[in-house]
Amino acid sequence: MSAKAESRPLRLVAGTVQRRWRLAALLGLLVGLALAAYSLVVLGPGADVNQMVSVLRAARAIQAGNIITPDELTTSLLRTQDPSVLATLIRDSDRSRIIGQTAALDVPAGDLIPVAVVAQQSSVGMVRAELPIRIMPADLKAGDHVLLLVTATAQNGAAIDIVYMQDVRVLQVSQGSAELWIPTKLFPQVVWYADHGGIVLATMQPGDIQQGIPAGGAAG
Repeated sequence: MSAKAESRPLRLVAGTVQRRWRLAALLGLLVGLALAAYSLVVLGPGADVNQMVSVLRAARAIQAGNIITPDELTTSLLRTQDPSVLATLIRDSDRSRIIGQTAALDVPAGDLIPVAVVAQQSSVGMVRAELPIRIMPADLKAGDHVLLLVTATAQNGAAIDIVYMQDVRVLQVSQGSAELWIPTKLFPQVVWYADHGGIVLATMQPGDIQQGIPAGGAAG
């Protein structure tokens, strides 16, 4: 009698454990099916989570000439089978490289951020020039890109204003002067214009250059 009394609770415990294992297996199967459905519906057929790359996206509009701040950046998962596409975008792991840098182009809110947003300007053949400025916009600031208008003499002897340089990056702004990023070979002529008639600055969109006019480094 005692042997039968002890075997019944053991069978009940074993049955309970088996039901729990079956329930866990069923839940695991359901989770797997749900993930598979998500992969097919959201990511597309053949999606591989290991191919997903976290890239930067503009949380709000980024404007050329402004300093990029952390609150302007968010992330998106991107799956692409074309490495050349990924090479044009900034990964989340490179976030620190652009924070605090001056934006070289506009990025609308929600757009993925291209690598050219803070394209680095080579310092080879360039000088930082502090120049007196005759006229400049009241809101001119570091990071802006400007046209340099100077006074020249026409064939009939009349004084005319011409665009001498374009897409020149402003490094600093002071009262009556500005520090500009000038190609070394053009620096002597810019100084001459500053001493003869003065220089006028007008802001422009970075990279929006016209042929036939020297550029002061469109990438910066």
